[in-house]
Amino acid sequence: MSGKLAKEIRQTKAFSSPAEEAILNIHRTAAVLTALFADTLKPFGLTEIQYNALRILRGAGKEGLSCQEIAERMITRDPDITRLVDRLASRGLVERARSEEDRRVVVTRITASGLKMLSLLDEAARTLPRQAIGHLGEKKLQTLIDLLEEARHA
Repeated sequence: MSGKLAKEIRQTKAFSSPAEEAILNIHRTAAVLTALFADTLKPFGLTEIQYNALRILRGAGKEGLSCQEIAERMITRDPDITRLVDRLASRGLVERARSEEDRRVVVTRITASGLKMLSLLDEAARTLPRQAIGHLGEKKLQTLIDLLEEARHA
């Protein structure tokens, strides 16, 4: 048995392969980092997926995006973007309107309230990653980025 993960999860037998151990480490780390960010979002009544959608819409500007375009840009896939947008719209954070070019398409735009909420979260969103993994240093972080991208695109 190798590594600290086995101790953390109290695994008594060896992992079947380094690949298994690596994937479990990725999942464990993602869970820890997700929990940290969820704690930041909780006072605002947002989930990480809702926050991601709001950031995407802020980046889209006044043109807005269709649900399909939002889905394509999400970090974590959500099978029901329409319901996600419904929840944000019910809180006044986004608004929807038919596209003027194609009436079949519904365009979603972030509202002033959505922009204000994001602005309240911007500082935490900038500092949390540095607090969580900044101690690794730039060189190790770049190696981590490269390895994760390589694994994801294999």
